[in-house]
Amino acid sequence: MRKKRIFMVLACVFIFVLLGNFVDAKAVNTGFEVGLLSNEEKNMFIANIDIKLIEDEPEKKSIVCFDVNNSNLIAIGQKTSDRKSICVYSCEGDFQYGYTFNCDGDFGVEWDKDNLNIYFVRGHMLVSVAPSGKILDALEVQDTIDNNSYVNHFIHATERTVDDTEYRIGNQKKLLNFLSASYSQITVKNVAGEEIIIYDVSSTKQLNTITTIVICLAFFLLVVFIVTSEHRGRFCVLTKNK
Repeated sequence: MRKKRIFMVLACVFIFVLLGNFVDAKAVNTGFEVGLLSNEEKNMFIANIDIKLIEDEPEKKSIVCFDVNNSNLIAIGQKTSDRKSICVYSCEGDFQYGYTFNCDGDFGVEWDKDNLNIYFVRGHMLVSVAPSGKILDALEVQDTIDNNSYVNHFIHATERTVDDTEYRIGNQKKLLNFLSASYSQITVKNVAGEEIIIYDVSSTKQLNTITTIVICLAFFLLVVFIVTSEHRGRFCVLTKNK
């Protein structure tokens, strides 16, 4: 009888732990298929990305990804050269808050009600962050066909619709935009068909593109000059020897 009780207690503990793990895995609502991490893996990844809350609006940057929640808050993943950033704006274009974090490579954003899921492409990881900047959980994004499809059709999507309001990221129709993988504008189109621009970095993006082209062209011309000079020098030496 005593052995039976011990067995029942152990069985209950096992089920409780199992269900606890299941609840943790599903506490984050996401379109990805995810798996649990050990506490050590989770803590190490969270420490490495070093997410910080932004309370004051930073300089606007080009857009690499975005999502809109049911409260019409717009999360904008921005293109930066050092620490990556995500800024949250109202549907009128007013800054609310944001985050900066370390990320080697691309990333995506996905709302989970008022919390934000950040997808780290290179690490195949997903981190859930509260508006306060508190990290709620970190999960592994599994390498599956469904997850790849979700990235292509949702995370990288350029349009969102919430309550008959359409949100779109895009570029002005300018000659050099085809050279860029990022976007410069967010437009909102309401049920009445009125369309307004609430986020625009077209001028800055165009200037950055031109600067990049000029630097690349200058480097190319420098290489051509060096190679041409070397060949000319060799030709002169050969001519003198003859």
